[in-house]
Amino acid sequence: MKKQILSGVLAAVMLLSPAYAAESGASDSTADAAVATAAEAQSLKLVFASDKTLTGANGDTVKEIFKSRLDALGYKDYTLTVADDGSTITVEFPASVQVSHLADYLVQPAAFSASDADGKVWLTNEDLKQVTSTRGSKDGTGCVVLTLTTRGRQSLKEATAAIADRDSDKKLYIKMDGQTIASPTISSKIDSSSVNIENNFTEQVAENYALLLNAGALPVTLTVSSAPASSDTPLDGDGDTDNTGDTGHGSAETPSAPSDTEFADMKGHWAESALRKGIELGLLKGSNGKMLPNDPVRGSEALTILNRALGASQQDSTASLAASQQDQWYTAELGKAIHLNLIDANDSRNFGNAATRAEAFVYIARAFVYDRAESGADELSIFTDTGSMTDDQRQAAAALVASGIIKGDTATTLAPNKKLTRAEFVTMITRIAGNISSEYTGAAGGSIVSGDTDLSVSNLTGDIIFSAPVHSVKLSDVSTPNRIVLKGCDNVTLTADGQAGMSTLAADPADSAAITFGDTVSTSNLVIAGDGGYVSFNGKADNIEITASNRVIDLSGMDATSLTVTGRGNTINLGGSVGAVSIEGSAKNTRLSVNSTVDSLLAAGYGSTIGGTGKANSLELRAAGCDVTLACDSKVDNIDAGIKNVTINIGVPTKVTAGGSLVSQATFSGVDGTKICKAQWYQDGKPLSGLTNDKFELSNGKVSKHTTYFTFTKNMKTSVTTGLKLTYVNPSTGETEEIYAEKTVPIENYSDEWYQQRDVKRVLNLVSSTYRGNYTTSYAVNNDYKAYEKETWVNAKGYSSNSNYLVWINRAYQHVNVFTGSKGSWKLTKSFVVGTGAPGTETPVGVTRVTYKLKAGWTTSTYTVRPVVGFYPDTGYAFHSRLCTPNTDKEYDFSSGYPVSHGCVRMQKKDVNWIYDNVPIGSTVVIF
Repeated sequence: MKKQILSGVLAAVMLLSPAYAAESGASDSTADAAVATAAEAQSLKLVFASDKTLTGANGDTVKEIFKSRLDALGYKDYTLTVADDGSTITVEFPASVQVSHLADYLVQPAAFSASDADGKVWLTNEDLKQVTSTRGSKDGTGCVVLTLTTRGRQSLKEATAAIADRDSDKKLYIKMDGQTIASPTISSKIDSSSVNIENNFTEQVAENYALLLNAGALPVTLTVSSAPASSDTPLDGDGDTDNTGDTGHGSAETPSAPSDTEFADMKGHWAESALRKGIELGLLKGSNGKMLPNDPVRGSEALTILNRALGASQQDSTASLAASQQDQWYTAELGKAIHLNLIDANDSRNFGNAATRAEAFVYIARAFVYDRAESGADELSIFTDTGSMTDDQRQAAAALVASGIIKGDTATTLAPNKKLTRAEFVTMITRIAGNISSEYTGAAGGSIVSGDTDLSVSNLTGDIIFSAPVHSVKLSDVSTPNRIVLKGCDNVTLTADGQAGMSTLAADPADSAAITFGDTVSTSNLVIAGDGGYVSFNGKADNIEITASNRVIDLSGMDATSLTVTGRGNTINLGGSVGAVSIEGSAKNTRLSVNSTVDSLLAAGYGSTIGGTGKANSLELRAAGCDVTLACDSKVDNIDAGIKNVTINIGVPTKVTAGGSLVSQATFSGVDGTKICKAQWYQDGKPLSGLTNDKFELSNGKVSKHTTYFTFTKNMKTSVTTGLKLTYVNPSTGETEEIYAEKTVPIENYSDEWYQQRDVKRVLNLVSSTYRGNYTTSYAVNNDYKAYEKETWVNAKGYSSNSNYLVWINRAYQHVNVFTGSKGSWKLTKSFVVGTGAPGTETPVGVTRVTYKLKAGWTTSTYTVRPVVGFYPDTGYAFHSRLCTPNTDKEYDFSSGYPVSHGCVRMQKKDVNWIYDNVPIGSTVVIF
C-alpha cells in the first residue's frame, strides 16, 4: 500500500470527520498512536479497544466493516484478530506496509443520520441500500448518491413533507458521526429512492463518504489502544524522543534549512510556493520523503512550526497539561509554547489530535499578536457558521480576516470545525512573514527578526516581528504603515527616535518590555498583549489597547487619546495625558491607579479597583463589586439589573389533537430595557437542535415561537413538555443568569383500531422475501423489520403451530425470528442474524415444520456443523452452526448475515443451540 493513496483517501476523510485519539494513559505519538513497531519488528499492529464485547455478532460485524474499509483502500496482506475476552480487535500488517493515519480512519463510526431542526431523526444507516459518488453540479466538486431501502424512501417522504410544512428552519440536517455535512432546505415532499447530497465536497471526499457508508456503521465505539512511544517518526517534529528540547535544526535564533527540499507530493500543489518557502525557512521537513500537504496539521506539529518560526528556546512547566501530554515527543514543544503564550499552562487538549481551523486561528493570532479590543463582529457578520466558536476563536478569526491572512471556506462559511491541512497552515504563516533572519534584510513581505537590531530605514516592507531571542531594538527615523511586533522576548527594550511613526506596535513579551518613544515619534495603535510580566510605555499613541491579563503595566509617561482594557487582572499605573479610559466587561479585577486627569472613565469590569491621586471629569460605573476611590466631577451608576425579575409566559393549546402539531409561544415581561441573551427552546427537558439564538434581543412584549411536528405511533408518549431557557451574562456582576419556564401539553392519539388497520396493510406491503443487501454481515445487523412489524405480519398471515413456538426465516434481512403464543397472538421472543441459501441454492419459500434434531450434527471431510435442526420433511434443509474444522467446534468460516449456504440456515453456535434446546419438533417454520 503506497503512502500517496492514504494522503488522498485518508486525509480527505479526516478533513471532515473527527480524529479519534487514544484514551487517557495511552501513548499517543504524533502520527499513528496505534502503530507498534521497532527496527527489528516483523509486523505492524493496530490495536483497538471496544466499549462493548466483540464476541458474537459485534465482532463479526466489526471484522466485516474493517475488511470492507481496508479492501477499498487497497490493503491485501493483513489479518484481523479479536481477543479471547472480546475486549480488543487487532489488525496486523507486514512491517513494510505504510499505515500512517489508518488508525484514525478505522475507528470512525460512520454513523449516518438525517434529522429535522427539532432533532427528530428520520433516516439512519439502516435506511441506506447503497451509496455511490459521482461528479457534482459544480466543476471540481463531488456528489454523494444515496439509494434508499423501501422503508428509507417512506421515511424520506414523511420527513420532507413535515419539514416543508414548518414555519421556520426548513432544513434536513444530514450528519456523519454527529457533524453536519449538508443541510438542504426542503420546499416540498420528496418521494424518491435516490437522493443526491452536495455541499461543495471534492470528488475525493464524496468518494470517501460512499466508502465509509457502504462498509457500514460500527456497532461499537472503538478507541486506539496503547502503543510504544517510539512507534513512529513525528511529522515535522523534533525527531528526538527524550524531550530535551534539542530540535536538531540549528540554533534557536534562526532555523536551519533542511538538506532535502524536493518532495514529490508538493509538485503542482496549489500551495507549492508556500510549502517551498516553509522548507526554505526551516519550518517544515516532512516525513519519509513526503511533505503530505493535504494531511491535517496536528496541534503538536502546528506549535512546533510556530516555535521554530519564533526562535523559541525556553520552556515553562507542562505539569498542568493533561496526563496524556506528558512524555510525548512534543512535550518540550508544549513547554516552549506555554512560555510564548501560544497555549495556556492548564490547557486540557490532546495536541496529538488534528487541529481545527478555529484552533489554528488562535495559534496564529497569538503567535503574531493579532490582538484587538474590538469584538470583530463586523468582519464575521458574513459567515453563517461561527456559532460554535469560542470568544477567543471569534476574536482571532476576526483579526485574521481583517488582515487578509485567512478567508472563508466559502463566501458565507468559515468552517471553524473543519480540520486544517498542513498546506493551509504554512500558507497562513508565509502570508504574515516570508523572511526569517537574524537581522532585517529589507526583502519583500513580512520579516521575523531574531537578533538585536539597530535600524534606520525610512520605509519598511511588511510587518516586522522581533522574536524570542531579541533583547534590544533601536529604531531611528523608521516609518511604516505596517505592524511592528515584540513577541516572546525576555527583558526586551525598544526605543524609537527621529522622524518616526508606525501604524501598530504590538507588544507581547514572554517576561518584560520597556518601550520608549522620542518626542517626535508616535504610533496609531499600541497593543499590549500576553499573560503576566511587566510592560512600560513612554511616548505618544492615538489608541492604547490592553488585551493582556495579569500584567503590571506602567503608563505613567504616555500621551494617548484613548485607553481600552479588555484583559483581566492587570495592574495599571496611569499618568500622562489621556482622553477616554474604558475598562470593559471582560476586564475583571483590574487595578487602575490614575495619577493625572482623564476626560471620561468607564468602569465595566467586575471587581475592579480604581483609585490614585488624579481624577476623572466623568465616571460611569457599570460593574458591581468595584472599589472606586478616584475623585470625579460627575459619577453615574448604571448597574445592570439582569434578568432575575423577568417572567417567561409559555402559551400552548389545551392539547395536541391526533395527527396535529404543537405551536409553542413565549412572551416576556419584567425586562429592564433591552438585553442580548441566549434563548434556547427545550422539549421534554432536552435542548432542540436549530432552535438556539445566541443574540436574542430580549425586551418587554417580545415573542418567540416554534412549531413541533410529531410522528404519530401506537405507543407514543401521551404528553409533551415544551420549555424555553434564557441565559444572560450580566456585565455588571460577571455572573451567568438563567431563567426557565415550561408547560406540559397532553397528546391525543389515534385509536388502536386506526393503527391496526393502517399497520396491517402497510406491513403486508413492506415484508419481502427478496434479499437486496450488499452481502456483508453489517447489512443484516443494521437492517431489519421492527419487532411490532414482525408480529403484525405473522398474525395478519394467520399462521398456526403445533406448539407454542413459531419460527420465521426472513430471507430479505437474513434473520430467524422466533415467536411464542398461538394463532393471532404471536409475540416475538428471539431474533438471530443468519445466513440462508446463496443465489442458485436459495432456501425455498414456504410453510413447513421442525422435523428432527441431531445433537452430533453432520461431519464431512471438510467441515462439521452441530447441532442440526431439520425442517422441510424428507429433505436436507436444516438450521445448523457455521462451518467448523472437521470433528471440532472451532469455526473457520464466519460467513453469515447474507445468502451464503447451499440452502440450509447457518447460525452462530449459541443461537442454533437455543433453537435446539427450545423449539419443539413439529413447530411451524415459515420461510419468506
